This record gives sequence, C-alpha cells and structure tokens, in this order.
Amino acid sequence: MDREERSFIKKNLIKLIIGLILLGFSFSYIQNHPAEKVSIFSGFEVLRQKAVVYVHKITNTNSEAFQKKYDYEKTYQELINMAKNKECVDPAVLTEINETYFKLKKEGVKTLEENLPGYIRKANEYKHMIDNCIK
Repeated sequence: MDREERSFIKKNLIKLIIGLILLGFSFSYIQNHPAEKVSIFSGFEVLRQKAVVYVHKITNTNSEAFQKKYDYEKTYQELINMAKNKECVDPAVLTEINETYFKLKKEGVKTLEENLPGYIRKANEYKHMIDNCIK
C-alpha cells in the first residue's frame, strides 16, 4: 500500500467515524422527542398511501374510495386519541372504536365502496359520544 492509498483510507475512515457520531446524535434526539419520531414515520405512511391511490387511479379502480378510506383511518386515529385523553369515555366505547378502526384498515377493494358510508356514520357517532361525555 503506497502513501496515497493510506491517506485515502485514513480520510474516509475519519469521515465514517464522524458520520457514525452524527448518526448517534440524531438517533438519541429522535428517541427523546416522540413528536419528531411520529412525524418521520407518518411521512412514510403518507407516501405509501399516495402511491396506492396513484396506482388505483392508473388502473381505473376506485382511487377516490381509497383516498376516503385513508382519510377516515386518520379520523379514527384522532378519535382514539381523543377518547384516551378524555377520562369520561367508557372503555367499551374505546374498544369499539379500535375494533372499527382495524376493520376499516382491513377493508378490501371490492367491499370498500359499499361499506365506507357505514364507517363514516360510525365515526360521526363516536365523535358525538366523545364530545358529549360528562364525568
């Protein structure tokens, strides 16, 4: 190994060490700030959803229903968070919202169009229940 190769390896090794240190700082920052962590991972989920909607738009399947499905998945996540934060919400209602949310996530392409209005109606009912609960 000549002098140039050693110098090249030494410079790249230093860059690798500095990169690993910066990566460690970034990782510890994200672990201590949950909102940052959520925003990063939710960004990937949104990209995946947009890709699915785009593919369905190209293949002439009902891309609007998929977009509504993803919008109502977000609505159900917000309802779950609202129900957890309000102490007066019955745990059975929270369980029911979770179950409905998981059913919506698993809803297939063929049944989505006919079942989506039911999910929308239930979301409105759950929101009303959460907003009007009194302890």
